[in-house]
Amino acid sequence: MKEGRFVLLCLLMLAVQVIFNQFFGLSRYVMFSLLPAIILMMPRNYGSVVLMLIAFAIGFAVDFFSGGLLGLSSLALVPVALVRHRLSGLVFGDGVDAGIDIQTLKRITYQKEVLFFFLSCALFFTVYVWADSAGTVAFWRALLLIVLSTVVSVPLCMYVSRILRPE
Repeated sequence: MKEGRFVLLCLLMLAVQVIFNQFFGLSRYVMFSLLPAIILMMPRNYGSVVLMLIAFAIGFAVDFFSGGLLGLSSLALVPVALVRHRLSGLVFGDGVDAGIDIQTLKRITYQKEVLFFFLSCALFFTVYVWADSAGTVAFWRALLLIVLSTVVSVPLCMYVSRILRPE
């Protein structure tokens, strides 16, 4: 039942992401994405290869249904899936090798959770903006887009993580 609930909630979050991409653009300097939270909250037993395949499929689906450049979200989301295990070990300490589950919820402080999502969103938006601009955007404008998008997306990703967490 828990896996079915998780899959259903992930599909709902994907639909929310597509709707916001399609209809509610904040500005040319701010984007937001719930996709890093979906990847980071995947079950611990998924290996890096499986996570990267899931990240590719999720990113491609979002691009396809929101009319974006096909593969751009996939290109930005796959590195997040690749570094998830190492990032959680770095932020949460020894013994936590992947994601957030019931055992690690008691050891996670609010600051560590913010850092976890901040680093993953920063990686996502850095790759996304770098690939999207292809060197045609000024450095400072690209940096502003990365920073503002990361600052806006971290609270949203934390909220999504609260929804996707196991009971």
